[in-house]
Amino acid sequence: MAVSTRRIKARIKSISNTRKITKAMELVSGAKMRRAVQMTVDSRHYSTGVKGIAENVLPLIKQKSHPLLYGRQQALNTILIVVASDRGLCGGFNTQLIKKSAEFIKSRQEKVSVITMGKKIESPLKKFAPILASFPSISNAPGYERTKSVGQLAYDEFLQNRADRVFLCYADFRSAISQVPTIVQLLPIIPEDQLHAVTDEEIDEEALLREKMTETQRLAYDRKKLNRENFDSAVTFEPTPRYVLDQLLPRLIDTRLYQAMLESTASEHSSRMLAMRNATDSATEMLDTLTFTFNQARQASITREISEISAGKASLES
Repeated sequence: MAVSTRRIKARIKSISNTRKITKAMELVSGAKMRRAVQMTVDSRHYSTGVKGIAENVLPLIKQKSHPLLYGRQQALNTILIVVASDRGLCGGFNTQLIKKSAEFIKSRQEKVSVITMGKKIESPLKKFAPILASFPSISNAPGYERTKSVGQLAYDEFLQNRADRVFLCYADFRSAISQVPTIVQLLPIIPEDQLHAVTDEEIDEEALLREKMTETQRLAYDRKKLNRENFDSAVTFEPTPRYVLDQLLPRLIDTRLYQAMLESTASEHSSRMLAMRNATDSATEMLDTLTFTFNQARQASITREISEISAGKASLES
């Protein structure tokens, strides 16, 4: 019984140390989560504002001629950007993103390539699609500049016709206990289900014409076209609506990507905080059970020793 109590006592010490670690990780994740949530909420206003400005400009141009607005009817190559984490111990956060991405890849008829953000999902996703590029997660140090390289890669692949669609998979932060894996279309801007009425010729005709022009010629062409079409707008965009949109849409893409990364960052820290809280609660329950068992074993040992002493005394007196 003495050996048993020593083992139980060692087990109690080990679990107690584990509980201290998980509690500390829970507190750290909670602090990071609150900071990430604040950044996410603040950024949503900016993201909504940029989207609103773009929607105000869209009616003033020929949307079918803009390369970022429309794409091919039939996609031949698709890129999926998956925003996950570099570290584990965050519950089912990465697992849910992998599952959502795998379902999306299997549902597509065309070739799908993956851009990963986060080391934890790179190896699992290799089973479903080739990895085009891998980037570290920004969850430890969120920043707009760190997302631009990912956005630029997707932007270049789309404009060079090496990708016909670009989708984004991330964990949408709803609350501390609810994070929903979500896939949205990043490029082209117009949703895929609205591209069926557009032919490739309509997309390419004016785009090819503009590629041969200098920037000055483009401005003159846009001004002439705007005057000829006589758009009626309550807002005046200078120098032209097309020029404003050309500057705005790349920023809109970067902003949507940055917003998705902030959403995933908040979701990751929230998942890790809950996972560590559950681990701490489980360790506490195990400690209570082991402490009760230890006390029972110790009491039984004391009772046995008292019984042996009493029996020895009785034998001596007899």
